Amino acid sequence: MKSSELYARAVKLMPGGVSSPVRAIKPHPFYTLSGKGSRIRTVDGQELIDCCMAYGPLLLGHAHPEIHAAITARLGDGWLYGTPTPLEPEMAGLVTRDYPSMEMVRFVSTGGEATMSAL
Repeated sequence: MKSSELYARAVKLMPGGVSSPVRAIKPHPFYTLSGKGSRIRTVDGQELIDCCMAYGPLLLGHAHPEIHAAITARLGDGWLYGTPTPLEPEMAGLVTRDYPSMEMVRFVSTGGEATMSAL
């Protein structure tokens, strides 16, 4: 299915046809099929340089082999909990060690949650 067809379906199901207004590209957004390194491939067969990189989290690119291996190793244990995990204090320690001005950290899922925690 091409981007134009996906958009025609999406616009009937989602406000503006997208999950975020920043994705509302005229005449329609392109739909990403896959990514490797700094490039993404669209459902239309285009290969593009991904200048967005998920707004920061993909600094090492799409499907980085070491990150892929780390994620794959963890998936057998489950992938989403509503409870603390042993890795949280370990990660918090790394962040506060590398950034001494950050005495404490909190890992959150949304901007709203971050704002609420900051206030």
